[in-house]
Amino acid sequence: MTKNVLTIQELGEETSWLLVQQAMGIPDCRTQTDFMSEKVAVLLFGESSLPERLCVSAAIRQMGGEVVYQSASASDRWRKELRQHQLHLLPIFNFYLDCVYLYGIPMSSFRAEEVVGVNFPTINAGSPDAHPAHALADIAYMLKSSRYLNSFSCGWIGSVNGTLLSLIVASRWFPFTLRIAVPENTDRAQLSATIGDSKKVELVDTIAEATEDAQYIFVGSRSGIDYPEIKNWELTRKSFAKADAKYRIFLAARPINALPFEQELIDNGLLLLAQQSEFRLRIHKRILHYVFEG
Repeated sequence: MTKNVLTIQELGEETSWLLVQQAMGIPDCRTQTDFMSEKVAVLLFGESSLPERLCVSAAIRQMGGEVVYQSASASDRWRKELRQHQLHLLPIFNFYLDCVYLYGIPMSSFRAEEVVGVNFPTINAGSPDAHPAHALADIAYMLKSSRYLNSFSCGWIGSVNGTLLSLIVASRWFPFTLRIAVPENTDRAQLSATIGDSKKVELVDTIAEATEDAQYIFVGSRSGIDYPEIKNWELTRKSFAKADAKYRIFLAARPINALPFEQELIDNGLLLLAQQSEFRLRIHKRILHYVFEG
């Protein structure tokens, strides 16, 4: 049976925990293997992202596989073709490749389960409505950095994206709580519906509320925040005055799209960029083992 990794919800609790624990157990994330030898993966990126391309390509190449990359441009029509003709195009891919990575393509429009004659796995490298790899990688780091699997208090600041939606789902199974502060023009009804009756996720109004006692702070996107309002979202050490004394920061959006923050947060080692890169590589390698071997 072909295995896909599209959303955390579809992965479920058991598989999500398995991927996280296996990623934590990799001795060296850059170890070279031949697991993907003679396998070809195509990267279909609906929008460009150098960090995601580097991470996925490194995981595949370090495991002995080959990568074919197709990005989107103004003249490309493959996104429209893929959206409208999935049932016809995907079976053809069987002749050319062993694995597909999608990026920037909403999972709500992807219908892999309806396609007959497809025996290659499809992996979501990040979409507006789901980002399983990022969420699982950050959770793996939180657990790995603690001696005990105790509960973590997390805060989210910024616009809604696939990482946030994936974290909300993951909070059902993993030991962390999440308080979320989003821009005023956010569709809170839709966000509340995703949260449901969870007692571990709370919508709040201010940065101070979201980060109070937080050990880990997720800095999201500035998307949808008007220019006059963006100054209210500039992040400094004072912004996190109520956070835990040993708080650390996850970047949960592409750097160019993230909320603005002062250089001091980077200089003082509060931003976990290198650690996030390592654990994303770990997660992608374990995902490849999962889809090809179980």
